[in-house]
Amino acid sequence: MNYIEYQDKVLERKDLEFKFLNYFKNHQYTVIDLHFIERLNWQQLTQDDLESMSTRSIWKNGQNFFALRNDWTDQLQHYARTFDLNFKRAVYAGPIANNEHISTNLGIEVFNPSYEDMLTSFQYMLKFIKEEMQQPVDFAVIGHYQLLNLLLSDTEQTPEILQLINERNISELSRKLSETHPLVNLLKQPTHLQLDYIPSLIPNDHPTYLSILRWSEELKRAGIESIHLDITTMPPKSYYIGSFMQIFKNDQSEPIMSGGHYDGEIEGFGFGIKVD
Repeated sequence: MNYIEYQDKVLERKDLEFKFLNYFKNHQYTVIDLHFIERLNWQQLTQDDLESMSTRSIWKNGQNFFALRNDWTDQLQHYARTFDLNFKRAVYAGPIANNEHISTNLGIEVFNPSYEDMLTSFQYMLKFIKEEMQQPVDFAVIGHYQLLNLLLSDTEQTPEILQLINERNISELSRKLSETHPLVNLLKQPTHLQLDYIPSLIPNDHPTYLSILRWSEELKRAGIESIHLDITTMPPKSYYIGSFMQIFKNDQSEPIMSGGHYDGEIEGFGFGIKVD
């Protein structure tokens, strides 16, 4: 492992951070920074916090516990437990640490957002990726964290069924649920065709479907024609409640950009770009 980065790579990354912050500052986003080291208050830790401990760098100093930041949105949730956020839109750039790997995260958040706020933030991010980063966008993955509730009853959402969905084990799901179950029929379709198939399975006037439909239309308007549906069983944190999306290049397995709608200590909609 190389622990030292040299001149050109350092300057390129710092220049990208500056461009990102300045770009969104010019669009009336408040530039913020938070300490890379978080002091953890054990009385305030949630189940989400406890479940993320295995991926975080944590240590004790006296009676205090500390951890390296592993997610900007999560850190803002922690901050909002104690302090008021006196801004509507925020932009940040800085390190995150996961599983002892440090990368730079460029991100924005819009708090208590309207749909127009969410759409505008997406448009700004996509423009930055295409024009400032000179990155092509080949396809998108979208979904909604409430979609599974329209496809499975509460009694069907057992740990076993959810695990089979994660594994995309269609044959076993067919046996457990039935060959004609709506979820089984949906998973049998190629992911890039599932958006066209799902209206036959769920109420077309349901807010969850309308949200997915609206975002798919916006992606197409932005020139992204290849759109895949993600049937996910578990959000990264329990406060993620609504639509989410990821933007990809064909030659990369990691998304260029990802984001979603959340409602925890604060409600917001955020997008992030991870730079290794």
